[in-house]
Amino acid sequence: MIRSVLKRASQVVAIATICIGSVGVASAQTVEEEFARENKLVEAIKVYNDQLADQIAGQGVAETEIRDSIVQSGSLAPQVADLLGKMLSALETFISADLPFHMDTRLSSVGQLKSLMVDPAASMSDRFRNIMDIYTIETEYGNTYEAYADTITIEGSDVEVDMLRVGRLALYYQTKDGNVSGMWDRASGSFVILPDTNNRYIRTAIRVAAKLVAPELLNIPTPAPEGV
Repeated sequence: MIRSVLKRASQVVAIATICIGSVGVASAQTVEEEFARENKLVEAIKVYNDQLADQIAGQGVAETEIRDSIVQSGSLAPQVADLLGKMLSALETFISADLPFHMDTRLSSVGQLKSLMVDPAASMSDRFRNIMDIYTIETEYGNTYEAYADTITIEGSDVEVDMLRVGRLALYYQTKDGNVSGMWDRASGSFVILPDTNNRYIRTAIRVAAKLVAPELLNIPTPAPEGV
């Protein structure tokens, strides 16, 4: 049975290798497209793992044993390690180019993954699982919104503000006194101050995100699509 499992795993890794090889051809891909492609690959492998778990469930063999036997196989380990390295590199590139929310936490997670990749005590399955966990978290950011407190640099000074993140579409701030609001500008790589007329709408949006008031339609500025 182990031999048949390893054969199926070889096929999966081969498909993954072909997918990764396409990166060099599609040099015009954006960082977002690259991350989406890598995430689809993760999902495909995740489906494979689920199918494998179902296959062995009735045979009394622990899933972790099979998974370890796959990734620690002498013939597959180098390919899997290379796959994980490419996934980690794509993840780091994506986070660095993304909206600057929770950057310390997100980049710290990448740093921990890098340490795990070279930890001889960490199994290949543990490395894969940890990378997949971070991919899942990053994917969820695109479908959520939140309000949180932070300290950012505004015109050369560190200022305590309330932040508003709307998926990966926009990132706003407002000073604690509510007198100054701004939005992250991807083109300049910095926050830009918005007209005072936006203050009330930004404040309401922050309260909605913090679940302090009921949701409502708000007239707040949004970034122009990239390339426009």
